[in-house]
Parts: sequence; C-alpha cells; structure tokens
Amino acid sequence: MGYTALLIFAGLQSIPNSVYEAGKVDGASEWTMFWRITMPLLRPILALVLIMTMIGSFQVFDTVSVTTQGGPVNATRVLQYYIYDMAFGRFQFGYASAMAVGLLIVLAAITILQYRMTRAGETDLA
Repeated sequence: MGYTALLIFAGLQSIPNSVYEAGKVDGASEWTMFWRITMPLLRPILALVLIMTMIGSFQVFDTVSVTTQGGPVNATRVLQYYIYDMAFGRFQFGYASAMAVGLLIVLAAITILQYRMTRAGETDLA
C-alpha cells in the first residue's frame, strides 16, 4: 500500500500548477478539475500501479510456503508453490521450468494487454 501511495503522490507532484490555474480561470469546479485534469494526467502512473499490483498479486509463494505448504488437501496450493514442489520436492525440473515459462508468458500477455488498454505510454499533458 505504501509503494502505491508513493507512486500516486509522485504522479500528483508531477502535474504542473499552471494546469489547475487555467482550470480555475475557466471556472471549473474542484470536482471537474479532478476528473478532467488530475485523472487524465495521472493515467500513466495509475496504469503502472495497476500493472505492478497485478504482478504483485502473483507473488504469494512465501505466505503459502511458510504457513500451510499447500494446505489441507491442497486447498491453498498456488501455482508458484506447485512449481517449487515439482522442482525441489519431486525433482522434475523440466516440468517445473516449463510451467514457470508458461507463467511468465501469461503474465507478460496480461501486462501487455493492460498497458495497451490503459494507454499507459500516452499522456494528456501537451
């Protein structure tokens, strides 16, 4: 949560005050300036936060490994722990490597899709 807040705060700091002053001169309300100025100018930062959060949600290996090792009847087994178990528990390194590469491809595809859908490479600041 702290890293996300830090990124959003840095994004807010990068928006020039002159844009808000122009909005005030034009008679825009605070709500209108938030939706028409702040949100569009924060789009690249918010896209980065979305992508980083999504990738971070796949990093649950340590919690599962320390607490339940897959849980009762595999109830808490996640793909990352399964890859680890295949490689270092059952010594099937080839199968584990193939699953890891598959996970990499899925994460890369999701990241590229999110990047394009959020237009993260574009900014509305002219």
